[in-house]
Amino acid sequence: MLRYVPLGFALFAAGVAHAQTASYGLNGATGLIDMPTAEVLPDGETAWSFTKTGTQFSSTLTFELLPKLETAVHFTTIDQWVGGVPLYDSSLDLKYQIFEENGAFPSLAIGFRDFLSNGAFSSEYIVASKNVGAGVTLTGGLGWGRLGSFNPVAAPFGPRAPMTSTGIDFDQFFKGDAALFGGIEWDTPVRGLSVKAEYSSDAYTGEQAYSGFAPQSPFNFGIDYAPVSGVSIGAYYNYGTDLGIRLTLSGNPNRPIVSPDLGMGPVPVNPRPAGYSTDGSWTSSQLARDSVIAALVPVFEAEGIVIEEATLTPDSINLYVQNTKMPLTTKMVGRIVRTLSVAMPPSIEYFRVTPVSGGLATMTVEVRRSDLEAQVERPNAGPESWQTTRFTDAPDSLGDGAWKRDAYPDFSWSLSPQFPISFATGGAAASLDLVLNASANYQISRGFSLTGSLSQILYSSSGTTSGLTLDRLTADYVFKLAPSTYGRMSAGFLDAGYAGVNTEVLWKPASQNWGLGLELSAVQRRTAGDMFGFDAYQAVTGFGSVYWDTGFYGLEAQVDVGRYLAGDVGTTLSLSRRFDNGWEVSGYMSLTDMPFSTYGPGNFSKGISVTIPLRWTMPFETRSTTGISLSNTNGAGGARLGIGNRLYPALRDYDQLDFNETWGAYWQ
Repeated sequence: MLRYVPLGFALFAAGVAHAQTASYGLNGATGLIDMPTAEVLPDGETAWSFTKTGTQFSSTLTFELLPKLETAVHFTTIDQWVGGVPLYDSSLDLKYQIFEENGAFPSLAIGFRDFLSNGAFSSEYIVASKNVGAGVTLTGGLGWGRLGSFNPVAAPFGPRAPMTSTGIDFDQFFKGDAALFGGIEWDTPVRGLSVKAEYSSDAYTGEQAYSGFAPQSPFNFGIDYAPVSGVSIGAYYNYGTDLGIRLTLSGNPNRPIVSPDLGMGPVPVNPRPAGYSTDGSWTSSQLARDSVIAALVPVFEAEGIVIEEATLTPDSINLYVQNTKMPLTTKMVGRIVRTLSVAMPPSIEYFRVTPVSGGLATMTVEVRRSDLEAQVERPNAGPESWQTTRFTDAPDSLGDGAWKRDAYPDFSWSLSPQFPISFATGGAAASLDLVLNASANYQISRGFSLTGSLSQILYSSSGTTSGLTLDRLTADYVFKLAPSTYGRMSAGFLDAGYAGVNTEVLWKPASQNWGLGLELSAVQRRTAGDMFGFDAYQAVTGFGSVYWDTGFYGLEAQVDVGRYLAGDVGTTLSLSRRFDNGWEVSGYMSLTDMPFSTYGPGNFSKGISVTIPLRWTMPFETRSTTGISLSNTNGAGGARLGIGNRLYPALRDYDQLDFNETWGAYWQ
C-alpha cells in the first residue's frame, strides 16, 4: 500500500484574518468533504442535507443545539453491506468547539461520529482550523475509529473493540489506531463559491470488504456553491474513483425570512381620573354584567382572542380566553389588560386572565389596574410589571354563574397535502410521498370532542400504494382533577396501528418549571390495509414521565420510563430546544431490554423532528406550524402509540418560567 503525508499541519501560525462562515461537508455536517473541521454554525442554525455518493445515500439534520455545540442526525443507506444487502443506519454526531479562532491561535474542536453506537460510522476526532488570509482556511486533525482506519500512526490509548451490535460501549472512545487528516478550503472571490481539498483518514474498510469499493487515493476534491442564502450545493471527486453531490437547505430561528409585523398597535392605557368612583354596585345587575362582556367579545375577536368564560365582581373581571392568532401568549395578555383599562368601569381594579389551551384552563395571570397605570410608558415598565404580576393555578371553570360562550357543539374540518419522508422502510432507503389528509373535529363541549383523520397516498417515490387509511377516530375528554393536575381520556382508533383506550394524568403547577406524568393504555393491533380490522395481538403499556424546562437556552428534557408496545421495558430520553418565536428542534433515543439484534442497526431507536412556525415565513400573526419528523424504523423496540393530543405539549407554555422568558412581548 502506498503511504501518504497529510496536508498543512504546520501552517496554523501564519496570518491573521477573520474566520469565514463554516461550510458543509459531504455527510451534511460542517466540514471539508469527508473530514471534519473545527468550525461550527451560528447558534440555532438548522440545516437539512441530502447527499449521494457511489456507495451511499444520506439525509442529515444538523442543528447548533447550543453555542459551540453542533449536533447532526444522519439517516444513511449503504448500498451493499454484510451479505450484499443494504445497510440502513441512523446515527448521531456531536462536535464541540473548545476554542474559537483568536489571532494566531486556531479554533479547536472535539467530535464524535455515530455517538453511543459501535456501528459503521463510529469514530472520534480532535481537529483544528485556521484562517490564514485571502479566504483560505487550513484544517488538521487526528481521528480514531473509522477516521483512524487509513495510514494510522499509533494507538495511544489502547486497542478498540471490533464493530458489533452488542450495545453502547463507552470504553471505545478514542481507542484503537489513530490517523492524521487535513485539508484546505478557499472561499473564492466569486460570491458563494468555495473550493476544497483534503487528505482523508477513512479507509472505507467495510465498503471494501462487503461491496468491492476500491479507493485509489486518500485525496478528495470539491466545489461548494451557495446561490442564495439558505441554499448550498456541492460536488465532489473522492478517492480517485467516486463522485458525490450534496444539497443543503438551512435556516435560523434568529433570522426570520420576513421582518416582524406587530399588526395593529396596542390600545393606549387609559388611567382613571383622580377621585374616580369605586362603587361597584352596578355588577349586581346580570344585564349590566352581560352587556359589558358582550361588548368585549368582538373587540377581542378582532385580535384572535376568544372569550370562553367570564365573571364580573365589584372590583375584578375574570376571563378564560383562547389565543387563536398571537404566537406569544404574553403578548395576548398584554393586549387584553390594555383593552380592559379602557373598557372597564373605574371600580374594576383586578384583571385576571386565564389562557385556555386544548380545552384546559391553564394558569391565571392577575394584574392590578393601578400598577398598570403607574408602569405604562415608563423606562423600567418591563421588570416592574413582572414583579407586580401574580400567577396562580386556575380552576377548571369559573362556575355555573359565569358567562359562557354559546358556541357548542362546534364542527371544524381541514383538507391539506402532506409530504412525509420515510427511511429504512419497505426495503427502500428513503421514499417521498404525496399524501392528502382530511381531518375533522366535533367539539361537543370545551373538554369533550370527537376527532377523525383520513389519508390517501397520491404518489410515492417507492411505488407504495394503499387505499384510504383511517389514521385516527377517537372520543377525547380533557379535565382538571385539581388546579395544578390535568387529565385526559381517549378511546377509539388511537393511531394508524392500534385501537383501544388511553388515559393520562399530568401534575404541573404554574409556579414550577417541571412536572410529572402518568400514561396507561390497553390496545389491540389493527390489520394493515383493513380500515376497521384487527389481528390477535394485544398490549398493555404504561409510562411514568418527568418533564423539565431547564431555563437554559430554551432546552427542555423529558424522561419516560415504562412498557412499550412490543412488551419491552425501558427508557426514552427526549431533548428539545425551543425558541421564543416557536421554532423547535427535538430528538429522542430509547433503550429497552429488547435484544440489540432485534433492534437492528443502530442498537437503539432514535429520531428527530423540526417544528417551524409559519409566522417565521409570513408577514402576519399566526400560531400555525409546519415541520418534519424522522426516526429509524428497523425493529419494534421502543415503539409507542402516536397519540396526537398528549397533555404536556399543550400545556408547557403556561408557567411562570415561560412567561418570564417572553415577558418583553407583554408591552407590544
